[in-house]
Amino acid sequence: MNRPLLLVVLLVCVASSPLRAQDATARQDSARVHIRSGLALAASGDTAAALVELRRATEVAPELAEAHYQLGRLLARRGTQDEEGSRYRRQAQSELLQAIDLDPSNPAYLMELSQLRKGLNAPAEGDSLIDRALEKLNIGSPSDREQLAYLYFNLGLIEERNYERFRDRAVVTLRGQRPSTSLTPVGSTPWINRYVDYLMESSAPIAGSGSSIRDQMAEYYKKALYYDPTHMAASQRLLLYYIEGNLLQDYLALARRLVEAHPDRPEAHLYLGLGLHAVAREEEAGTAYDQALAIMSPAERAPFLDLTPVMRREPAEHYGQLDTAATRRYEERFWRLTDPLYLTDANERRLEHLSRVAYTDLRFSEPATGRRGWETERGIIFIRYGPPDVIARYRGPIVWAYTNGGFVFMFKQTPGYFYTRFAGDYEWVANEARHIRPATYINIPSLPLLLDIPIQIARFRGDSPADLAVEIHSELPLEALSAGLDLRQGEIETGLFLLNIEGVRIVRDIKTEVLSYEDAPSTNPLRSWRLHLPAAGPLVAAVEARDQNTWRAAVARDSFTAEFFTDDSLSISDVLLADNIRLLASKPQRRSDFDIAPNPGRRYVPDQPVNIYYELYGLKRDSEGFGSYEVSLAVTVKSLSREGTALDRDRGALATLGVLADAWGFSIVGDDRLELRFSRELDMKGRDRATEYHSLDLRDAPPGEYEIALRVYDRQRLQLASRTRTFVVVQDE
Repeated sequence: MNRPLLLVVLLVCVASSPLRAQDATARQDSARVHIRSGLALAASGDTAAALVELRRATEVAPELAEAHYQLGRLLARRGTQDEEGSRYRRQAQSELLQAIDLDPSNPAYLMELSQLRKGLNAPAEGDSLIDRALEKLNIGSPSDREQLAYLYFNLGLIEERNYERFRDRAVVTLRGQRPSTSLTPVGSTPWINRYVDYLMESSAPIAGSGSSIRDQMAEYYKKALYYDPTHMAASQRLLLYYIEGNLLQDYLALARRLVEAHPDRPEAHLYLGLGLHAVAREEEAGTAYDQALAIMSPAERAPFLDLTPVMRREPAEHYGQLDTAATRRYEERFWRLTDPLYLTDANERRLEHLSRVAYTDLRFSEPATGRRGWETERGIIFIRYGPPDVIARYRGPIVWAYTNGGFVFMFKQTPGYFYTRFAGDYEWVANEARHIRPATYINIPSLPLLLDIPIQIARFRGDSPADLAVEIHSELPLEALSAGLDLRQGEIETGLFLLNIEGVRIVRDIKTEVLSYEDAPSTNPLRSWRLHLPAAGPLVAAVEARDQNTWRAAVARDSFTAEFFTDDSLSISDVLLADNIRLLASKPQRRSDFDIAPNPGRRYVPDQPVNIYYELYGLKRDSEGFGSYEVSLAVTVKSLSREGTALDRDRGALATLGVLADAWGFSIVGDDRLELRFSRELDMKGRDRATEYHSLDLRDAPPGEYEIALRVYDRQRLQLASRTRTFVVVQDE
């Protein structure tokens, strides 16, 4: 080659080198644009479009390790949720290997491949990759300490995914017995019920299943926090480990450190609220939750405020159509009216709801899909019904059973991954269950026992037609409050609350007294209130009692309408059912002329009389001041209990009615109905009402539910008014 030609070749080579470098930079810049676009699409949930963008990045710049890493990472996530998951995971492995070939010293790439290998049941290869990653880091370097935290967090995540294979594991023993249907979900298809029942009845839990893996997982998360105490994701996973292991003091200590490290992160305050609620420190929990909600964006706050998951479908649709202001008013009213215990300052049910949403974020969030816990199938069920009574995992399905309501749900999960979805027709089962029972809240930590109090509300005219007198009667269940306790007495706080339709309290009457448990139930105390109210429309009455030492509580709720009994038309007070009625005047004219021992639960035993009291208003008077009216008092047998008496079993319904008719002086007017008719002429001078009382002898009455239907006809005004009240006859208690 002559010298001029050599010089030309050298000049061409020198010129082409920077051109190739410029071309490579341009390609990589273009690839990074596709990477950013792909990651944004993935974050929005459009995985298919994201994969197209990331594949384009690897085509534009095949030498760019980051392009292969991001593609492999997304393929690995896609492999946890797609029916063709194994194909995606193999493609992910290929892309991650290319990324490591191009950048062999990058620990993040090694960790991602290690995580994938462990998910592909190649734990030894995964551990080898981890060792390579750790060798490349220097503990003394701040940046490497951050990388170490990242690595140990991912190690913990790998072990947690591995633990998912063993969590709640049960083994089918094939005992051959006929499965029970006690946990059959209402409305579900028979083959699903039989399958679930067979698994539940023919299986046993594997004791300690996966416990060593779980403990190793926790150690990795602790190491991640050692190298980076502010690591949010490691804190979240370790908090989940603590709360599920009932290590609540450890949980609270870590949650407080998290708040100190991230005071502006709502998650930190949420998780602190969850821990405080778990240890029944409700007022502090409420403060933490309020702080979390205050610093959230509207989009972040929405899942915590949204009532849709705990409502039936039609009310939820109406709720979803409200404007922002009306939605907030609806939510405030909802929580005020569903507060389980007005005796406390905290709204325990609202706090339990917020805690369920916060817990689902910890437990059921799916990093692979980007779904938050409250968006997942298990998260929705957990928010609606709380923790299941039974959780069992078999080779494929996960079963959740709720004995309260008889609901059973089945999920399927890719082994080693967090992603789950309803199995078979169980999405339909969940929708049907929502109609029957949209939500339950029976697991509130600060309410270890919440009993029902019997209550009877009766409305009467007060001192004038513009005065409403409302009587509220209840009985404190001391026997149930003290059951299983070695206590002689209790410091009982009792309260009466009246709330309007907006949930605003208009009456609050609280007192504390020391009551003896030793005499229960013979002296279960009766508590009564007589209130004079304005015409306030619909109201809710709440009677509550709580032992301040044990936190056991009892609650009654009932609604009524506060409206006046005017003189321009015939009307009847409510029917008050009592154990005993004693006259205090020879010619009684008002409620104060009677000594009445009310029966709050309207429960009677055979041979106990049912005493009935009511008042009539607006009777028209004739020229001499007399009122004239007819009364029809009918008793209908609504249902008879299965443990009926011999009379009920042997003689049949008509014979039973015959005995009751003879005892009461009633007539039989149907297969299930007795009636007493009488007329009355009453001198109304000096009266603004007529008072009536009757006594029904329950001699030989079979156990069951009965309805009293009262009808009064004013002969002068030619008007009819009516009232009803039910009572129950039970076996001797």
